[in-house]
Amino acid sequence: MKIGLSYDQGSPKYRLYVGALMAAAEQTGIDVQPFWLAGAEREPDRTAMRTMDGLLITGGADVEPHRYGFRDDAGVCAIQPGRDEIEWEVLDAAFARRLPMLAICRGMQLLNVYQGGTLVPDVADVSAHRLEDDQRHRVTLESGSAMEILTGQREGDVTSTHHQAVDVLGNGLQVAARHDDGTIEAIEWTRPMRRPWLAAVQWHPERMGLDEPFSGALFRGFLQAVSLARV
Repeated sequence: MKIGLSYDQGSPKYRLYVGALMAAAEQTGIDVQPFWLAGAEREPDRTAMRTMDGLLITGGADVEPHRYGFRDDAGVCAIQPGRDEIEWEVLDAAFARRLPMLAICRGMQLLNVYQGGTLVPDVADVSAHRLEDDQRHRVTLESGSAMEILTGQREGDVTSTHHQAVDVLGNGLQVAARHDDGTIEAIEWTRPMRRPWLAAVQWHPERMGLDEPFSGALFRGFLQAVSLARV
């Protein structure tokens, strides 16, 4: 089973995505072959984009502000030149085949923008929520949400690092979890029928223990969804 990871920006932390996938695969007994679709020092692998069975959209630099109509005169956005264009192509490929997707941090933000939504360019401008250095905080899941069903939890602690957040939701998306201050922490489809399986979170489950429900349940659920989609 081939799992494509959308983009490797070069930091050692990107190895954690692969490590979490492999550890979850061992727990579920599912054979997994993770591979990078593109990166700062990797040419885009378009053959892999066409043959992957599932997509993990990784975290990293800010989404280009022009993609959601924001004029960044103050220079609050720190982008990775060329990354958005590549990942847009990756998302096109995944949606065309309705592949299961796990979107993490920037990945959730990118997905929201891809669906026509917007972002808060710097949460420090609207709240004290700005998080750095893998801070822990509590999230509360929406009652009856797919995320609540997947994790079996209504609330719990997660590890986050971000200075942007989802603002206006993209087409077909709804809130699945929030921070106590109202910041959106997870999103999901309003009507999942005929949509690809999706778990999209602002926190970093790959930097948490797989024994934690807001980490392990996401990776195991994602792999099981990919396995079922291939049947």
